[in-house]
Amino acid sequence: MNARGSLWLPLVVLLLLAGLSYWIDHVVQLPLNTPQTANSSPEGIMENFEAMRTDLAGQPQYRLSAKRLKHYTGTKRTEMESPHLIQLSAQTGEIDTTAKQATVSPAGDEVDLQGDVVIVRAAQPGQSVMTLRTARLLAYPDRNLLRSPGNVEVRDDLMDLRAGAMEYRADQRLIILTGRVKARYFPRKP
Repeated sequence: MNARGSLWLPLVVLLLLAGLSYWIDHVVQLPLNTPQTANSSPEGIMENFEAMRTDLAGQPQYRLSAKRLKHYTGTKRTEMESPHLIQLSAQTGEIDTTAKQATVSPAGDEVDLQGDVVIVRAAQPGQSVMTLRTARLLAYPDRNLLRSPGNVEVRDDLMDLRAGAMEYRADQRLIILTGRVKARYFPRKP
């Protein structure tokens, strides 16, 4: 009986070690379906970033700059500090947008600007400079489209508007306001 007991003891120890190894391996492994988060390190960081996009004829369409740009490989996300987007158009004029931070979509077709977003539309014949302020702005530079999903304030020489949301179609110089819209108009100065 003593010989039999001595055979079982190493087997029990081996089973305990195998179970402990399996448990440690299970605890240490990350789930396969968990995406990389913003806590991961960026692949690249650029200081004083500036880029310009042109059309096929070489005419500038827009210019994007930032104090700092961070690109993450896993999510293909790009983050910017102090972004500055200028949409350039000879027909409709310049639209200058600034914010505290922004995120660029992986395809590069959407810029999500957040924090004290200010949009300045340059003056055109018959129209004064117009300033729009909001907390968040979705910019689609290729489509000449700006959207504010939250409160927006619009001012120029003749009006002061507030609305719950806004869409600005830059190529048409058309602003669509939704939500609770309040407007105050000023008389034209002689």
